[in-house]
Amino acid sequence: MGMAASQARYLGLTARKTNVEYEGQQVNQARTALAMQAANTFNELLKLEVPTAPSQTDFVTMQYSYMDGTQKEIISEMTPLSNDPDGYNYMITHYHFSDVYHGVKTNKANPQVYIDTSVEFKNVPYGDVAYDAATTTYKVKGNEVSQYNPTDETEKAAYDRIIKVYPAFAEYPLSEVYKYTDSSGEIYFTTIGSLEEAVSTTDPKDLKVYTVEAKADTPIYVGNSKVSKYDESDIDQKLAYEQICKDFPTEKIATVTKDKIYTWQSQGKTYFATLEDLTNTAISAPDPTKPTENQSKLTEYNAEDVKEKIEQKQRAFVELDASGRPQTLRYEDSTATYAIATERSIDEAAYQDAMNQYNYNMSVYEKRIADINAKTEKIQQQDRTLELRLRQLDTEQEALQTEMEAVKKVIDKNIESTFKTFE
Repeated sequence: MGMAASQARYLGLTARKTNVEYEGQQVNQARTALAMQAANTFNELLKLEVPTAPSQTDFVTMQYSYMDGTQKEIISEMTPLSNDPDGYNYMITHYHFSDVYHGVKTNKANPQVYIDTSVEFKNVPYGDVAYDAATTTYKVKGNEVSQYNPTDETEKAAYDRIIKVYPAFAEYPLSEVYKYTDSSGEIYFTTIGSLEEAVSTTDPKDLKVYTVEAKADTPIYVGNSKVSKYDESDIDQKLAYEQICKDFPTEKIATVTKDKIYTWQSQGKTYFATLEDLTNTAISAPDPTKPTENQSKLTEYNAEDVKEKIEQKQRAFVELDASGRPQTLRYEDSTATYAIATERSIDEAAYQDAMNQYNYNMSVYEKRIADINAKTEKIQQQDRTLELRLRQLDTEQEALQTEMEAVKKVIDKNIESTFKTFE
């Protein structure tokens, strides 16, 4: 029994030793794979290019200029001329910036247009409604009634305002909507059904026709600015309005009658808008109880000085110094001679763009370096863990080998004592 137990013990140790050796091989293979990953990461690091900061000198050019009175003229191009019949040796392109009066169009967001407008029902006795069979027309209080014309801007503005306040009126088809205008210019809307009822009833009661009154809209405020009608006697307003009409000749601001133009002051500027645009914006709020909130954009105009590049191209006689640098010039249409100044011009916008690109590239580079370092640290940590495990396996294998040798000695001794009976 002792010999059998020793043999079983020896076989168990052999199996454990084989497993340890196999696991050690697996650990070595894993460390080899990590080594390859580390090599690839190092190669990625070698491929990275360190961004180079731009040099301001790369954006410096030599610029020629001269003073024409108080105006500085910049020479943008000098093209040599050969065999010019008048003796001029250069074609000069030069420019300066000047304030030019221009009309400006703006679509103002959140304009908060407030208009003094009244929309209401007004009761009219049926006795005030008459029908002329010969002309098939109705009259209300002597005012002739006609079908609503949605292409008429005044009628449409009034109708749109009405259905904003009383959306039920919009349920009637447009073909059934009729209107009349009284002597004060106020427009009244009703329906053909109401008119027919008014003239056909025999009820002695004081029945009334269904009408809707829309008073003329009057703009009061744009934001916090008080609105008033355009005043042609105001020289500043007149000059500004004429410039706007000149620059935008086909738009409503230039084609409507002047009594439909309104103005207001904001941040030192005079703005203009048509009554139609002001009205449409005022009634565009989705919630009638909050008429100045979430309005659509308002088309407004103003006139102001705008910096503009004034460029000319002329023949000139240019005098050069010994090094070939221009010293003076005289244009073909003038006897004046100008001294040319040489100055270094830095393209600040281009330099700043290049610096912004460099900062971005540097951020990307530093992020990539950080990612590679983090990846390398992770690989190293995994390798240290595998190395520790390999050492544990090596220690276990040595212990197994020592125990196997001890068991083998016991087995050998058992064999010797069992089978070697005689010397």
